[in-house]
Amino acid sequence: MRKSPIANERGIALAVAIFALVVIGALVAGTFYAGRLEQQTGENTFYANQAAEAAQAALTQTVQSQLGGDLLSIPLGATQSFPTVSVGSGLSDTSSIRRLTSRLWLAKAVGIRTDAAGNLLATRTLEQLVRLNMPEIAVNAGLTAIGKISISGNSTVTGYDVIPDDWGGVDCPPLDSVAGVYYHGQVTQQGSATIKGTPNRVQDTLLTASNMLGGTNFNDLKALATLILTGNISGLAPATTGNPPVCDKSVQNNWGAPTDKTSPCFTYFPIIYHYGDLGIAGNGAGQGILLVEGNLSVQGTIDFYGPVIATGSVNILGTGTDDVKFYGGVIAQDVTLDDSKLSGNAMINYSSCAVTRALQYSALPMAVSERNWVQVY
Repeated sequence: MRKSPIANERGIALAVAIFALVVIGALVAGTFYAGRLEQQTGENTFYANQAAEAAQAALTQTVQSQLGGDLLSIPLGATQSFPTVSVGSGLSDTSSIRRLTSRLWLAKAVGIRTDAAGNLLATRTLEQLVRLNMPEIAVNAGLTAIGKISISGNSTVTGYDVIPDDWGGVDCPPLDSVAGVYYHGQVTQQGSATIKGTPNRVQDTLLTASNMLGGTNFNDLKALATLILTGNISGLAPATTGNPPVCDKSVQNNWGAPTDKTSPCFTYFPIIYHYGDLGIAGNGAGQGILLVEGNLSVQGTIDFYGPVIATGSVNILGTGTDDVKFYGGVIAQDVTLDDSKLSGNAMINYSSCAVTRALQYSALPMAVSERNWVQVY
């Protein structure tokens, strides 16, 4: 007996159901795969952004933490590497600076993102070209002042350009003598005090507070300050921290180590700023650029290498047994200046070497004006 067509289609429902389940399963699997892929892509993007942010932070920190002395101490063509820093769970960065030319450096930072097991998830590398932004200070004499200048005792002001004896072997520009005293006001010389220079004195009735510093002004300079003093200073001495030791730039009376080439602070030339009257006493030596928005008084056996600028009076008193020695130049620019006084064995000695080194080594790194930043990979 022949079967009907309907009887021949037995089981088709099962086949259709199985096929539908396969199709639905494939659709679900595809959806899950696309979701997982999108999630993984998002995670990878997130990890890459974390690494990029770590690299950017390291690059900024590396550049901003350096002074001219740090960069100039790197030999031409050499690279200064810094330790790897952990900035979070699974996130770290490392950086370096390479000296390309006498005036150009390449800062590099790498951000790294790893998982809990230490497996690499993402890296980003940033590089930036930097140069030194040097202060512009015109030092035209051993002592420059507006108002009354009193030089007495055995004190000396000289415009004869010298390289300080303690700086043997330091590369300096050719000697070029200037006036001993450059002023608009009155100079009083008493006792055995000496004024030397080429010529000894130059009086300029056009000298004012606005033109004493050349191409800049006091406010521009203080904005570059790297060491803000909070009180008077008793003694100067270099300070170090860590092992191996590095110069501790946070110490108020650490103004570098101008005569000790073995010290980590030998290339530290801070731009020192103090608001109000400043007194310096005791002994020791410092270097850099000293800015005082007020009166400056110095006594003891203090040596300083670099420009000294005060908006008020400058009073320097030697001990009678040793000297207060300033190498570079002293500028008192306030038009209400009472006196600039030197007494005892105080000495101000013009030194283009001290001025040049102070300007170069205290300079702050800054990005070049064009094409200064790039993401390498």
